[in-house]
Amino acid sequence: MASSMKKAAHDIHTRRRTDDVLPSEGIDFASLLLSQPVQDGLLASGFHKPSPIQLKAIPLGRCGLDLIVQAKSGTGKTCVFATIALDSLITENMTTQVLVLAPTREIAVQIHSVVMAIGSALEGLECHVFIGGTPVSQDKTRLKKCHIAVGSPGRIKQLIELGFLSTASIRLFVLDEADKLLEEGSFQDQINWIYSSLPANKQMLALSATYPESMAQHLTRYMREPTFVRLNSTDPGLIGLKQYYRVVKSHHLPHKIFEEKVQQLFELFSKIPFNQALVFSNLHSRAQHLADILTAKGLPAVCISGGLSQDQRLEAMSKLKQYQCRVLISTDLVSTAILFSQLGSSTLSYPHGIYYLTIG
Repeated sequence: MASSMKKAAHDIHTRRRTDDVLPSEGIDFASLLLSQPVQDGLLASGFHKPSPIQLKAIPLGRCGLDLIVQAKSGTGKTCVFATIALDSLITENMTTQVLVLAPTREIAVQIHSVVMAIGSALEGLECHVFIGGTPVSQDKTRLKKCHIAVGSPGRIKQLIELGFLSTASIRLFVLDEADKLLEEGSFQDQINWIYSSLPANKQMLALSATYPESMAQHLTRYMREPTFVRLNSTDPGLIGLKQYYRVVKSHHLPHKIFEEKVQQLFELFSKIPFNQALVFSNLHSRAQHLADILTAKGLPAVCISGGLSQDQRLEAMSKLKQYQCRVLISTDLVSTAILFSQLGSSTLSYPHGIYYLTIG
């Protein structure tokens, strides 16, 4: 089964690595004393050697410590908690032992694919995604056999309330993209409720690219003397990425400003070689309009936002992964972390990969 599993990582031998994703010389995952099935799954899914954050965080997590892991997007944080979770799993016990929360449905789906890839050699592994836009009856059936539950806070809370998701056996609680989950006015109440329903004796991991003060205050409520694991706290930017900007003139008519931004965007696209690009927009209507303009001008584009159905959102991400579009126009529904995990951090190592632009 492992050989047919889609790779979750990139080939470290084909492209130049940057220091924040460069594996340590002479150290492989076997050196971390992981179980053989997890090692086999890592290898089969393309993880040959641990990145710096994986090397620091995985051994501490395997010791049962509560961790706050801060590392840049694309440096392998999903692999960190997936490996820790899988290495501690008792597959003979069909109860839910690991709960992972994600801020968006797309991130939850991607986490599931990474867990299943790394866990491909674990016989009987059951990992399922629980998100809005899917039938609750389907979730009830899947929870009868589920070792690892991955989902959005709203749906997970609902399933616990309904009695479909039993929390009695959960030993590991993970907050992925913790800065998004805990930011003001987002999922705080739901996460507080979920946390209160979990066993007191559990391990907790929080992973994020940034560590704002508000997040620090929230995590102190949840964790027991957490260990902080980070590489470079002063520079959240990725090594090897070039940044470009254009100053757009102000105008009293909003549509004139939009037209100017579109013109500047086309100029950037004409001067910077790229394979694919992600463009952020504040409004869904504006995002869709921009996608239509780009497509009409020969740059196939798709739009993704919270206003679309779950199937439409997944279809848009699938088109990007399969290179059926050049440009993905997104509202703040999608973060750069999704794109790095969807397309692999190989985009960090060469100049003409993915470009991220903002058009307000």
